[in-house]
Amino acid sequence: MFLILVFVILTQTGFCTAVAQKLGLQKTAESTAEATVDPVPLNTYTWSSLSGENGRYSYHDGIYTSLFGIDVSAHQGTVDWAAVKADGVQFAMIRAGYRGYESGQIHEDDCFRANMDGASQAGLPVGVYYFSQAVTTEEAQEDAQWVLNEIQSWPVAYPVVFDMEAVSDHDRIADLSVDQKTEIAAAFCVVIQEAGYVPMIYGSASWLHNDIHMEQAGDGVQFWVASYQQADPQFRYEFTMWQYSSEGSVKGIDGSVDFNLWLEKIQK
Repeated sequence: MFLILVFVILTQTGFCTAVAQKLGLQKTAESTAEATVDPVPLNTYTWSSLSGENGRYSYHDGIYTSLFGIDVSAHQGTVDWAAVKADGVQFAMIRAGYRGYESGQIHEDDCFRANMDGASQAGLPVGVYYFSQAVTTEEAQEDAQWVLNEIQSWPVAYPVVFDMEAVSDHDRIADLSVDQKTEIAAAFCVVIQEAGYVPMIYGSASWLHNDIHMEQAGDGVQFWVASYQQADPQFRYEFTMWQYSSEGSVKGIDGSVDFNLWLEKIQK
C-alpha cells in the first residue's frame, strides 16, 4: 500500500512520468494526436546535386537528370531559333495565347506562329503555355480547346500548360476561391489530356501552394514552379519544371528571357 501511494504521488508531481508512460498509465501527446498526412506528394530532389555555370543550372543525382530550356512570348520579339539552339538551349515553352484579364477575350500571341515555325525548323522540341483568366470551368474548357486548335499544325513534345496569375486588383480572377481556381485549372487539364497531350499547371511556389489544391488537379497533371531562388526552388512538392530566372541571356534573343530546368528520371 505504501509503495502504491508513493508511486501515485510521484506520478502526479511529474517525477515518474516516464515510468507511468511505460506502464501505459499516461499517454503521450504524440500517441493521442492524429497523424497529419500531406495529400500532395513531396519531391525527392537533392539540391546539393544542382550545379550552375553562367547563370544556367543543371541537375544530376543518379536518379534524375535535367535539360535546359527557355520560355518565350511576344515580349521577346523576333527570335533567331537556330542561334538559340546553337547556344545550348534544349527545349522551349512557347506562349500560344491568352484570355484578357479585363475583357475576357481570347487572343493569339503575336509571335506564336513565327516561334512555332522557327523552333520546328531549328529542330528544337517545344511545349506551349496559355495565360488564362477563365472564371468558370466552361471558359477553361473553351481555353483548352482553343489551344488544341492552335497547336495542331506542329509537333508538341513538351506539356501544354495552364498559367493563371493575378495581374492587378481588377483582374477577372481576383474574387475566385481556391476551390474555384482548382476546378478551373483541372477542367483545362482534362481537355488537354483527353486530346493526348501532357497537361501542366504553372505558378509561383506560393501560388501553387496557396491558390489551388494541387492534389485535386487530376492524375497525370504535372507542375511548373516559378521560384527565383539562388540555391533551390524552395518548393517541397512534386514538380517537373523549374523556372529559376527571368533575366537569362541567350544568343538569338534580344533582351532577357526566362530560364527553365526540366527534371526527368534517368532511363535505365
